[in-house]
Amino acid sequence: MTNEDIDKTIQNLCCELKPVRCFNPLWRGLLWVLLVVSYTSAVALTIGFRHNIAEAMNREDFVFEVVLAFMIAISASFMTFWMSIPDCNRHRRFMAVPLTLLVVQLTWVLVRTFFEGIGDFRENWLSHCWMNTAIHTSLPALAVVLLVRKGATVMPCWLASFAVLAVSEFGWIGMRLVCPKDNVGEAYILNFLPYVVMGLVAGFIAKKLFRW
Repeated sequence: MTNEDIDKTIQNLCCELKPVRCFNPLWRGLLWVLLVVSYTSAVALTIGFRHNIAEAMNREDFVFEVVLAFMIAISASFMTFWMSIPDCNRHRRFMAVPLTLLVVQLTWVLVRTFFEGIGDFRENWLSHCWMNTAIHTSLPALAVVLLVRKGATVMPCWLASFAVLAVSEFGWIGMRLVCPKDNVGEAYILNFLPYVVMGLVAGFIAKKLFRW
């Protein structure tokens, strides 16, 4: 095929396409992170911080869990938006960051469960915990879907996985700020279970949701 044939083929494929602005995943990621941090803080202030927030902030294990979740959320957020562009292969090496931190978090949960057990559950956990979880995640989940759909991902399943992970970790941080229970059963199982369900649903619809 000659250069003229190649130019003609490109012209036939692109002649009717209109120019668009470049999609900058980094700026979109920063915008979403700023939005979700502001929203999570506003929701926590509206619901009301846990009564023992000062005591919790003085505990090293609580600070470690929140900081770890924040690092996962930030790294997963940027991976989500990097995965929303066609040439996302160049960013695949960064996938190890949120995945490694997630392994650390899961290991921490297993260690706590081994030494402390699951703990007890409140009787009103469905109406109390899950309603707050829905409030914490509704707007961030909608915002990330709208922002990444403007891209053209070639890895919709990975994109959906990192998006769910980012939304889950930010929402979980919000729950830790308002929920006074720190045992494994409530802090992790109850507060993360809705995100597991959301992840399963996102996995089934990812290719349709984020298709070009």
